[in-house]
Amino acid sequence: MDWNPHELLDLAADEPPRWLSIEAIRRRAIRRRVTQAGVTGLVAMLVVGLGASLSLGAIKIGAVSTDGTRRAASPPRYYVAQDFNRNAPQDAAVVRARTTGRVTAIVRNPRPGTQCGNYISPASNRTFFMTCQIWRSKPKGPRTKITFLETLVYRFQLTSAGKVTHYSLVKGSTLKGDDASGLAAAPDGSEIAVEVLRPTNGVIYTNTVPTGVFVIDTATGSRAFWHSGPYKPGANQYGGASAMSFTGDGTELVIMEARCLRSRTSVNCPGRDDTQVRAYSPAAGGGSLEKGRVLLNELSPKPAAPQLSNAFISPDGSTLTGTDIVCPKRGTCTLSVAQVSVSTKRVVRVLYQTRTGTPFEGVFLRFFSADPSVRYFILDAGAGKARVNGWIDHGKLVPLHPADGNDASNETW
Repeated sequence: MDWNPHELLDLAADEPPRWLSIEAIRRRAIRRRVTQAGVTGLVAMLVVGLGASLSLGAIKIGAVSTDGTRRAASPPRYYVAQDFNRNAPQDAAVVRARTTGRVTAIVRNPRPGTQCGNYISPASNRTFFMTCQIWRSKPKGPRTKITFLETLVYRFQLTSAGKVTHYSLVKGSTLKGDDASGLAAAPDGSEIAVEVLRPTNGVIYTNTVPTGVFVIDTATGSRAFWHSGPYKPGANQYGGASAMSFTGDGTELVIMEARCLRSRTSVNCPGRDDTQVRAYSPAAGGGSLEKGRVLLNELSPKPAAPQLSNAFISPDGSTLTGTDIVCPKRGTCTLSVAQVSVSTKRVVRVLYQTRTGTPFEGVFLRFFSADPSVRYFILDAGAGKARVNGWIDHGKLVPLHPADGNDASNETW
């Protein structure tokens, strides 16, 4: 995929100390792919960023504390990996053994003519959900006009031997005219959330405002819709989700979202946009994305909220776990995975921490994912020659194979 360097610079232009994750670029790449016919490759580019602040204090580094919720007894044996450079584009992803990296299965596109695996989200009992798209287009001047667009969500399971079985279309997940830009599943698999975009005059731009988020009951197919807006000129409003998650029973949908100035059809997030974590309850109720309960606001001075990224809610709703990069003006950067109390807005535990290099070495985060119990985490990040790709176990990073993670666009379990 051709990337306009000016566009990449625009993504971080005039930013204060801050960093941009590869997931943000990947989201834009997915949107662009829908506007261009015949594009089959994806070029990932890493943008240099400087970090936010995280007051560690006397915080314990180690395993997640017991909070009364049901936890996975041991880390999953397998994980699903998506690569930037797939040799077989008709395949969505591969399943790998956690301990050896051996490929045990390939996740196939379950329906001919679809492009699947842009988003894959786990649920309990080795169940996964993934998005598939069908789109057709025709040339229209310098751009490509979308003439047909449809998103579907499929469910599949892994056997105890890491094989893929039981592909099935989720009831109510056929979304005509919508392009998926995010996916999350409730830990028990009872609900999924799909963030969607809709073409404007047949085109989806990299800064198109998401239409909203569908919450779908996977048993009945019933749908609720959390819509962006109503549009208010001059106001900071919902500009897109960087992470979505549910509480254990699916009662609340929690979204880490950018809130920034927008027009009726596009977002404008230069400089420091207001990143917030909001809860929408009941998740199956639907409504406006302007009505969510604010759990964390990185611009709030009282108390000084930690500036997390890719944050996931715990099953009991008490904590948020996400990543943070701190880059001082001089010296090395620090990458942390931190757990924050929803009630106090304070960091209660640092699960993992490492030095990643100096700001001039290009700090980046490829992805951060959690298992359904929000106890086991996969992290792919680094700076300069340093590479971090593995799962977090009692304060240590256990490498996943291939350990450097250069080709991985996402890994989850």
